[in-house]
Amino acid sequence: MKIGILNAGNIGRTLAKPWYDAGHELMLTKQGNQEKLDKFMLEVAAANRGTLKQVADFGEAVLFSVYWLNLDNILAQVGDLEGKIVIDTMNPLKVSEQFEHYHDLEFMQSSSTSEELQKCLPKARVVKAFSTMPSTVLDSNQWSNNPVKPAVFVAGDDDAAKEVVFQLVRDAGFEPFDTGALKNARGIEQMGILLHNIGTHQFGGDYARLAPTFLQASKLETSKV
Repeated sequence: MKIGILNAGNIGRTLAKPWYDAGHELMLTKQGNQEKLDKFMLEVAAANRGTLKQVADFGEAVLFSVYWLNLDNILAQVGDLEGKIVIDTMNPLKVSEQFEHYHDLEFMQSSSTSEELQKCLPKARVVKAFSTMPSTVLDSNQWSNNPVKPAVFVAGDDDAAKEVVFQLVRDAGFEPFDTGALKNARGIEQMGILLHNIGTHQFGGDYARLAPTFLQASKLETSKV
């Protein structure tokens, strides 16, 4: 499958490697500092690199892993993404005058980034996924020796698009869990707050230590099936 990655930051690059290993074709782009993407492109020489528009046009599925506050700027460059599966990994983060990020709790009371993205891209097939894990936990290498893979929660209104994303979740080394309609992305984003608080208060900001938390949650959910 052709996958375009907007933006190839920590999450985008972390997912790109197992997708490449699974045989998918990739095109990536990144805003800002290019050093990490330069290194990645040397490691995965068969991947392509392009502009925002080129990457959006390339992908049958487009990973929308961009900075929430920069959404309007990105949308102005990528077009309407008609018919494409758009995988939303965003969280509704704002930034304070001290450059500290925080969740937009007022916005989260009545919407989600996925619902807003679907409104902006009515011809696209938006699916929420990969938004609850920091990139350090989203590295499938951490789970290669575990019999149970962590859950990636998925929400969307297009069942066929969700099936594609379910497979991409598996290709990335995780287990997809269907949460239902796109509006349920609100609950997924609320879980992001919970896990951020655990990482901050339980583990003193060492978010890599969230990995056992995901594993235990996955074991619990699997035992219910």
